[in-house]
Amino acid sequence: MALSNWFLRPRPRPNAKIKLLCFPYAGGNASTYLSWVNYLPDTIDLIAVQPPGRSSRMLEAPYSEMTPLIDDLVIDFSQMIDRPYLVFGHSLGSKIAFELMLRCQAMNIRLPEHFIASGSRAAYLSSREDAIYDLPDNELVAELKSLNGTPKEILENDELMELCLPLLRADFKIADTYCASRKILNTKITVLGGSEDHLITLSDLQCWENLFTHSANVYMISGDHFFIESNKPAVLRQVIKVAKSVLDNLEMQDASSMLRVV
Repeated sequence: MALSNWFLRPRPRPNAKIKLLCFPYAGGNASTYLSWVNYLPDTIDLIAVQPPGRSSRMLEAPYSEMTPLIDDLVIDFSQMIDRPYLVFGHSLGSKIAFELMLRCQAMNIRLPEHFIASGSRAAYLSSREDAIYDLPDNELVAELKSLNGTPKEILENDELMELCLPLLRADFKIADTYCASRKILNTKITVLGGSEDHLITLSDLQCWENLFTHSANVYMISGDHFFIESNKPAVLRQVIKVAKSVLDNLEMQDASSMLRVV
């Protein structure tokens, strides 16, 4: 079920206490997260972000710059935040989520109870790798193969790659060129990293806490940069752990409010 073109809600839970909003990695789409609903408790309403240029929005032009993406996304986002929520983003998704939350903070839109950054160096750290978004087609495909995130059946299908390359170039242009300002986000932060990710170091992950008012809890998960796909159970355990802590805090706040009323 779609809330808008931007958001997919695979199993609506209107009575859930919190929402979980998930942002895809470069070249990815909402489908990475849709199966999560089968493992999350009923207290969590899963919403997956679907940017243009992919899957159900294939015919729409993808964004190649961060600012216009956030300009459009925040409009729909602000209209669907009606309860406490968590944010999860993997790789480029974590940087898009962070920039969106900075915009929300500036506009006095409700912030998340917790931010989960996955498989990404802190948003203010520049990429150490050479840009790939403007490589010739054959070189870009070779780089994608080395990253191990694009399905083999797509990489080896010339017609599919012809369809996907504009999206991949747009996403990687944002990934290769975006660097956040060091503004502080007023919420809690958990960071996930791949134990065999050769792109992102432990220091890269730890630096996320420089962008938040709270210290970062960093957890390493078995797998390479795309551990979110290869080790989904471990990722979900951490997400559910964070969600439970948020729910516990909300219950304590509710109980405290009731005592003050009495």
